[in-house]
Amino acid sequence: TISTESTLGWKGTKVVGMGSHAGTIGISEGTISLENGNITAGTVTIDMKNIVVTDSMPEEYKQKLIGHFSADDFFNVEQFPTAKFEITGSEAKVEGDYTHVISGNLTLRDSTKNISFPATVAVDENGVTAVGTAVINRLDWGVNYDKEKMSLSEKLQAEAKNGIVSKDIEVTFNIKATK
Repeated sequence: TISTESTLGWKGTKVVGMGSHAGTIGISEGTISLENGNITAGTVTIDMKNIVVTDSMPEEYKQKLIGHFSADDFFNVEQFPTAKFEITGSEAKVEGDYTHVISGNLTLRDSTKNISFPATVAVDENGVTAVGTAVINRLDWGVNYDKEKMSLSEKLQAEAKNGIVSKDIEVTFNIKATK
């Protein structure tokens, strides 16, 4: 069973100029299945209503940023209060600090895409820990400013904003599970 101490870290950057935003999103539940010490399956439910900004900034700006991420043009948490990562397998593959490559289906909003990423996995008699970072293209999941029924000026603003905010988001899974 995945511990509620587990988190999903995130980091987004700006293409134009310097700057980034980072934080965490809570994990509400999940399970991991093992066979011969290797992860074979699992499900992680991500609580999209629990977005936290860890940037050093006044609280009012953090709340504005969380409101922006929660809105329809980003994660639309009212309609999609959870996201899900379903592990489809892992492969032992030592590269640098990483021990495995984890693969699975990530569902954000109403889109599901397969992702794979390097991770450090440790299994002992008490359970499993897995830490790994995937870089995803937010546009693949419909996380963008380009919405239907925009006026021409709104559409031009949306295109400009999509060019300022990088399409790539770093997503770091920090999973702890116990038997």
